[in-house]
Amino acid sequence: MQMMERTPTMQRYSVLFLLTFGMLLPFAGNGLLADQIIVSGGRNYEDVTITGATYEQVQFKLPGVSTAQKVDADKVERLVFSRESSSLARGRGAFENGDWETAASSFKSATSMGDALKKSSAMYMHGLSLLRWGDSDATKYKEAVSALEAYLNEFESKKDFYVPHARMAISEAHRKSGNYSEAESALSSLASGNMGRRWVVGARLGKAQSLLAQENWGACREEFSSVSNDSNASTDQICQAWIGYASAQQGQKQWKQAADTVRQQILETRNKDVLGNTAARAHGWLVWGRSTEEQAGGDAGELQWAMIRYLRAAVMASTGNGEVLAEALYRAKELAKKQGDTDRAESLTQRLKQVAPDSRWNK
Repeated sequence: MQMMERTPTMQRYSVLFLLTFGMLLPFAGNGLLADQIIVSGGRNYEDVTITGATYEQVQFKLPGVSTAQKVDADKVERLVFSRESSSLARGRGAFENGDWETAASSFKSATSMGDALKKSSAMYMHGLSLLRWGDSDATKYKEAVSALEAYLNEFESKKDFYVPHARMAISEAHRKSGNYSEAESALSSLASGNMGRRWVVGARLGKAQSLLAQENWGACREEFSSVSNDSNASTDQICQAWIGYASAQQGQKQWKQAADTVRQQILETRNKDVLGNTAARAHGWLVWGRSTEEQAGGDAGELQWAMIRYLRAAVMASTGNGEVLAEALYRAKELAKKQGDTDRAESLTQRLKQVAPDSRWNK
């Protein structure tokens, strides 16, 4: 069959069609523009438009439905906005990749936005980025507290969705700075129950983590156990509680019991939500690696397994948990030294200096 020759006019219309249709493609379909509400233990809300978000409830609209819908904020893990500025989107991308400096800078640029939902998100994420940056540079903890307090000063009275999250983050920054009384004080409004049952659990979790940092093994184990068995706790809170419990067991030199805890509750569970918690699993591998090393008694095979678990923890923590990453690299480096593997030890030393130059694990 003979093909029809393309005339200049036809070519111009073809180019015009491609340009016009090509520009419309990214906006075609509600799914590409829709917000998402990620919930715990249930089906996520996708293809929606979030119209309001407090720590009591999140309001949204469905396509083609004029009546506003709502979901209890206690069930909501996080909000995903599709209609964001380039600085917000850039910040989220950097945050997901563990580039805390770029994330903090991008979110700070986005804090000047007028839209309350986007501004509150940017201010909270700016503080959270500084907190995560602090895991590799402890000087950033103070900046994180200041940024999160600025967010609370503007949005706490409005019951913004991120208020309890910010309270937990401030407590963490104080705890990691060694300011334990301030860490517990930051949680007092959560413990009152005014922000939801999940955050009463959060206050108990924060208290347990402060007790752990102060090496009060027995008391923190009781608190962690209470959180892990609370029906109001989120999946992430339960994971953190089990990691804390295992860490306390290690503090008491119960190496086998600690390994069993993380294996049964975090690493070998069939719970899909737990299996999807990369940060908890990275920490679990670190705990298991240390328990393996402590129990090895010089056995070369067991020490090799410890090394494998440390490296597994480092890989999983590389884009989300700077503190676990730094500790995993440090312990792997020290183990390589003990084994006389100087090349690996040097490689791990350089990697640690690269990813966490100011971490306490690099001193």
